[in-house]
Amino acid sequence: MRGSPLLRTFLIFAALIVSGIGFARLTSKRVEVDIRDGAEVSGHLESERIPAKVYLILSHFSERYELSVGDEKVSLLRGVDGELVGNVSVDPASAVVSLKVSYAGQALEDGQRFFAKLVVEAEGEETFIHIFDADGDIDEFVELPF
Repeated sequence: MRGSPLLRTFLIFAALIVSGIGFARLTSKRVEVDIRDGAEVSGHLESERIPAKVYLILSHFSERYELSVGDEKVSLLRGVDGELVGNVSVDPASAVVSLKVSYAGQALEDGQRFFAKLVVEAEGEETFIHIFDADGDIDEFVELPF
């Protein structure tokens, strides 16, 4: 028994529409907003900045380093344990960390590499840890997950 071509066309068209709606719902970005006493309470808003503490550990002595989060340069001070520490406010819309390190003229043994360990502790977010690794000077960036 063969169905009519019009009926098959209609069923295929209906299946495409239903699966398209399902796919659109799965891929849409939802923002959950809770309204309490007329005030909005939600996750981080686009313009809200997140205060964070930044730690940087370098594998070798450096001539120069520059750390930026978004468009803000981070001022780092050397702590008592030798690691560099600073504070920054992260804009979730521009949460890219850029690191440039120029190491002092050191000859590494065969197979050795330079590295820099970055730790970002932000309020209400998981601690972010990233290792920058290079065979010479470091000039890289990484996006924060918040």
